[in-house]
Formats: sequence, C-alpha cells, structure tokens
Amino acid sequence: MVDEAHCISDWGHDFRPDYRRIVGLLNSLPPNVPVLATTATANNRVVEDIRTQLGDELEVLRGQLSRESLQIQVIRLDEQSQRLAWLGQHLTQLPGTGIIYCLTVYDCRRVANWLQGLGCEVREYHADLSDAERVEYEQLLLDNRVKALVATVALGMGFDQPDLGFVVHYQKPGSPVAYYQQIGRAGRNLANAAVILLCGQEDDDINTYYIESAFPDPHVQGKVLDVIEQSDGAGLYGITRTVNASRKVVQHCLKLLEVEGLIFRDRKYYRTANPRHLDIERSP
Repeated sequence: MVDEAHCISDWGHDFRPDYRRIVGLLNSLPPNVPVLATTATANNRVVEDIRTQLGDELEVLRGQLSRESLQIQVIRLDEQSQRLAWLGQHLTQLPGTGIIYCLTVYDCRRVANWLQGLGCEVREYHADLSDAERVEYEQLLLDNRVKALVATVALGMGFDQPDLGFVVHYQKPGSPVAYYQQIGRAGRNLANAAVILLCGQEDDDINTYYIESAFPDPHVQGKVLDVIEQSDGAGLYGITRTVNASRKVVQHCLKLLEVEGLIFRDRKYYRTANPRHLDIERSP
C-alpha cells in the first residue's frame, strides 16, 4: 500500500525526489502482488502523473471532494499589516484551536511574534526547529493548550487532530491541491470548522520563486554529471568547488541524478553505465 500517493507527483519531482524510488520498488514486486495507492488530494494532473509512473493498469476510484463541515471564506487584504491586524482582532473568536499557514519561515516568525505580543498562545512551527521542538509544539496543539501553530508546510502529512477548529492561510498556497490538503486538516470530527484564506500582494511572487527554483538549471546538472564522469569518484566538496554553485544546488542535482539512475553513491559519487539523459522537461 502507498499512502499519500500524491507525493509521488507533487513532491517526487523536486522537493523529495526519493518518492520516485517507490515506482522502482513497486516494479520489483511479483506481478501477482496487488498494490493500493491512496490519497485525499489528487486532481486530474496528479492522477495522470501517478498513472504514468505506476502504469496504465492503474484503476482510479474517486470519492466526493466536498466537506460539509468546512465553512470557507476568502478575504483580500493586500498589505501584511492588514492581515496581522485581522488576525489580532479575530483569532480569539475562531472556534477551538487551529493552524495558521504561512509560505515562509520568516513570515511564521513575524506572525507568531505579533500574536504573542498581543497575548495569544501561539507557537511558530517550521523546518528550522529541532525535532524535539516540533514534537513538543504538535503535542501542545493536540492537547488544545495553544490557540494555534503558525506553520509552514512542515506541519503536514501525519498530523491528525480530529477536533481542529480552524485553518487560516496568511498567504495563498502554491496550488489548489496544496490548499485542499491543508484545509482538510480542519473539522475532521466536528460539525463546523472555519477555513479562511487571507490573500496578499506578495503571494504570487513567493510562489513564483518556489516554482522557478524547484529544479536546478539543466546546465548545472550537466556540469555536475561531467565532473563525476571525469573522475574516479567525486565528493560533494570537490563537485561544488568545480561547478561553482551553492552546496544546496549541487546536493539537489546529485539527488535528481541519483534518482534518474545516472550516478550512484558509495561514500563518493560515481557514474553508472546508464545512457546519459537529463530530465529537462521538469526544469524551468
């Protein structure tokens, strides 16, 4: 069984290329082994992408998308000062406890600091926290001991709170699929839950940046592959220095090349015997 199967498509191309290894694992199973892939958030594009990777024999069964318990509202507030003021005025009026989603770590800190300054019991939640802090803050929310976690998408899969009373978006998510999944964490065991999207001027700029930086430049990928081909094993430091790119970009290139089967790692990186090809269709 593959749970949260949309990750093969949504995250498997850029954010977590290792998700695409699932396809290779499934292909190695005996043909008589049944496989079930489940997800609550897959639009037609994601379904077709998963079908392409898992095979045309995939049978798609779809349920209803609507959630009667969610009371959805969209409020256009271009300036962050307006959205901060709205949260300061209305947060305590929202039912129960919930999540305030932000697009960046910086905005999580800004919103959390603002609300804490007003006396609201909130915590910031993002990938820059330690594992212990994240576990602690999740438990605070599960126990309804804070009004909200101000979170990036780091608070996502695996978090299940049946009585979550609201989800507020401080900024517009990157896609309808992401929005649907995030609001779906509210009202799982409640008759009514508040879902509020606060739209701002910077939303599209931030999402465009994430889209354009999701994949390394194919030219950089090619240079990384060149370095490995011309060496008897190449390390991360040597590749980074030769390519003249950031460590983060080089690591992303290495991960993509490894998933594509062009290189393998045995303390250092080595070229495989597979024909050279770069997946430039996914690149900006």
